[in-house]
Amino acid sequence: MKKTKVYIDVFYYKTALSGIKTYIEELVEGFNKYGRKDVEYIFSHDIEKLKNKQFFINSKYRLVRWAFQLRYLVWKQFVLPIKLFSNSADVLICPDYVAPVFSPCRKIIVIHDNLFWKYPQNYPSLWRKYFIKLIKLGLSRNTDIVTTSIYSKNGLKNIFNNKKITHIYQSSERVYYDNKTKRSKDYILHIGTFERRKDLLTLVKAFKLFKDNTNSNLKLVLAGSKSFNGNKQVYREIKRYISKNNLFSSVIIPGYVNKKQAIYYFNNAFTYVFPSIDEGFGIPLIEAMRARIPVICSDIEIFKEIGNNSVIYFKKQDYNDLYNQLKLICKDKIIVERLVSKGIKRADLFNQKNFIKGFEKLY
Repeated sequence: MKKTKVYIDVFYYKTALSGIKTYIEELVEGFNKYGRKDVEYIFSHDIEKLKNKQFFINSKYRLVRWAFQLRYLVWKQFVLPIKLFSNSADVLICPDYVAPVFSPCRKIIVIHDNLFWKYPQNYPSLWRKYFIKLIKLGLSRNTDIVTTSIYSKNGLKNIFNNKKITHIYQSSERVYYDNKTKRSKDYILHIGTFERRKDLLTLVKAFKLFKDNTNSNLKLVLAGSKSFNGNKQVYREIKRYISKNNLFSSVIIPGYVNKKQAIYYFNNAFTYVFPSIDEGFGIPLIEAMRARIPVICSDIEIFKEIGNNSVIYFKKQDYNDLYNQLKLICKDKIIVERLVSKGIKRADLFNQKNFIKGFEKLY
C-alpha cells in the first residue's frame, strides 16, 4: 500500500525563539513517536544539528536579521518547491506562518495567532508588512490553516474570513517533574522574551510590593531573550526600575535559556507568573503545571481557555492584584496543593499524541 508522504518544513528553527521553537520540537518528536504507520514523515532538516547554531537567533544587528530573511525567502519560494517535487510529497506542513506560493501538493500552514495584525506597533514596520505579504501569498486554494487555540481561531477569522481554520492544541513535553532532585523553591519564575505584550514590568512592580510587605526571601527570575527583533527597550525599562528601587539582589535576569536550563528553572521555582496582556497560546503555562508548581496568570481569555480552574488569575495589568495573589499562595498551602493537583491533570490534556492526531485528522 502506497504511503502518504508528509513533508515538514523546519527551516525556521534556525532563528525560532520560545513558542515557535518549542512548537517545532514537539511536532518533530510527536510525529516520530505517534505518527501513523501508513504515513511517511519527511523533515526538511535535522533539528538536532541546528540546536547549537544560534547565529541568526534574535540578532541585535539588522543586517543579520535581513540576511536570514533573504535566505528564508529563497528557501520558501525556490528550494522548498523543488524538495516537494523530488520527494513526491502529498502534504506540506509549515509550522511558521509561511508556505511557498507554488506547491505541487496540499499545504497546511500554522498561523499561531493574530498578533502581527493586532499589535503593529510591536514590530518593525517594513519587516511586518513584508512578513504579512509572505503569509498571504502562501494561502492558495489547496491550503488549510491551523492555529493553536479557539481564542486564536476567533481572532484569525476576521483576517482570513474565506478560509477554513482548525484549532489544534499544541503540546509541550520538554519540561517534566524531576522527583529525584531536592527542589529549592526559592524564586518566582517567568520565562519568555522581553517584549511589550508580556507586561513584565507589572510583575516586577508586584514583586517589589511583595518584598516590601512580607518577610519572604523569594527572588524573582525573569528568564528569556532580553531583546525582541533587536529591540531592548522593555529590558532597559525593567533595568531602570530595578535600579531605582534597589532590587539588584532580588531580581535575576539570566537571558535566553535552553531546554536543559528551562527544566532546571521550572523544577526549582516556587510559582510561575504569566502577566501577559495577550498570547496565542502560552506554552509556559502547560510547562509550569507539568513541573508541579502553582501558576498565577493575568485574566485574559486565552489563559482561561488553557488554564481553566487550574491556575489563579489576577486582573490584567494590575500589579496590586498580582501582589495579593502572590501573598495568597505564600500563606495558603492548601490552595497551592489544589492548584498543583488540578494542574497535573490539566496539563495531561495537552499531550503530544493528541497534538499529532489533530494534524493527522486533516489528511
